[in-house]
Amino acid sequence: MRALLLLMTLLFSQLSLAAGEELAEQAHEVVKRTTEELLDTINNNRNYYESDKAKFFWELEDVLGPMVDFKRLTRRIMGKHYRKASLDQRKRFARAFKRSLLSSYATGLIEFEDYDVRVLPPKTGVKNTLRNTLVDLEVVTPSGKVFPITQSMYLHHRDRRWMAQNVIVNGINVGKLFNEQFSQMVSQADGNIGLAIDNWIDALKQQGRKLRKKQQTGE
Repeated sequence: MRALLLLMTLLFSQLSLAAGEELAEQAHEVVKRTTEELLDTINNNRNYYESDKAKFFWELEDVLGPMVDFKRLTRRIMGKHYRKASLDQRKRFARAFKRSLLSSYATGLIEFEDYDVRVLPPKTGVKNTLRNTLVDLEVVTPSGKVFPITQSMYLHHRDRRWMAQNVIVNGINVGKLFNEQFSQMVSQADGNIGLAIDNWIDALKQQGRKLRKKQQTGE
């Protein structure tokens, strides 16, 4: 009886591992395809970055939109304050966050013309699930500096497609970092979520201006 139980345990553990590896391959393929499309879009629309930013960001959103779950990211960042916020406040926050994310991503990649983005092969022996499967990438600058990126993917149960729900850049958990920053802003605004969102949007605009200035000065 013990031998039978041991055999069944080993069998199911192997099946679970095989399923996890299959999930990793599926999510990996989505990230790889989207990354390639994104890089092509940026390279093909570089001339619009200064002359027509709206068009440039629309092109980026067409590529990233189907993969990045901005609504899920918004809930993660707003945290416990999400349910307290009105529908209009949630939408306003989500729009500002989406624009900031696209701007930061584009500015960082446009800064280098000879960068290389590598989607690393799936790791073996790692537990992956429909709710959380990790895909690792590397951005390599012309000087050879490597920035590791990990995307947390999940399978959207209704749309049946893999979507990004968080990202870790160079060891920094972006969702957690932004959540802590927004919670601090709500606290500083004495619980006024609307005011906290205003301050959040102002902070994102200032960050965007700093990124553009850094790009122009080459700092």
